[in-house]
Amino acid sequence: MELIEHEMAHLPAFRDLTEEENIAEEVCLKFGETFDAAMTDEAWARLKGALDAMRRDHGDDHDIVKVCRVIEDAHAAEEFTQMKGALAAVVHPAGQMSVPLDRTTPTQTY
Repeated sequence: MELIEHEMAHLPAFRDLTEEENIAEEVCLKFGETFDAAMTDEAWARLKGALDAMRRDHGDDHDIVKVCRVIEDAHAAEEFTQMKGALAAVVHPAGQMSVPLDRTTPTQTY
């Protein structure tokens, strides 16, 4: 959960930077969701336990807790994650940025 918090803390900064530099489209900045999937009961116990601990420590109104979505139905988890055998998942916001190297990497001709 600390990793989710770390990642989410940087999403607004990336959005602000790319908008300020007017390069959001050029670097293909996209916001969406990602997930942590559990393939075993033990993995689900750890993953759900981490989310429950965050809820206990920070409360249901904490920014990270509010945006995490739990999928406990195995069929729904498989469908969302597209991972055969997924038992459950925790879904949270994420961002992706692809920088085209041909526009940012200086080239030299020898």
